[in-house]
Amino acid sequence: MKSSSFLFVAAFGLLLAGAGCEHLDLASTGSPDRVLNGTLNFPSALPAGTEVLVRLIDGAAKDSALMPAGTDLPLGDRAKPVAVDRVLGEQRQKLETGTTQPVPFKIEYRAEDSVLRRGLTVEARVSYGGKVRFRTLNAHVVTLASSPFRQEVWVQPVQ
Repeated sequence: MKSSSFLFVAAFGLLLAGAGCEHLDLASTGSPDRVLNGTLNFPSALPAGTEVLVRLIDGAAKDSALMPAGTDLPLGDRAKPVAVDRVLGEQRQKLETGTTQPVPFKIEYRAEDSVLRRGLTVEARVSYGGKVRFRTLNAHVVTLASSPFRQEVWVQPVQ
């Protein structure tokens, strides 16, 4: 009786241990060619001739550029890495007429699902009169879950 109970518990334990051996497939399933649609919103009217720039940036690329390449040279002998944002796509437009309405944008870009899982940042700048007047101050993050939907990006006045 004791040996059959022991065999039952051992068999049940092996069954539970074997059930956890499956792996989670994180391979890319979506097309890496994507389009981000949205509107750029601002607190006041824009005059004719306003230049609008909206960019999609991979901030993780900047972080990986700061990682040391190896340990074969002393740190003092290496050139300092320059952190550069990786721009995945951008749209520039010049407004022919003034407007108080949100400005639509469409950015075509290429990103694997793994990049979108980390998140991308939308950066926007609005210039007129030779100066940047508005820009994104708060991060607007686009992820794999939010990328198919229209984005509403807000810009604030530059102080």
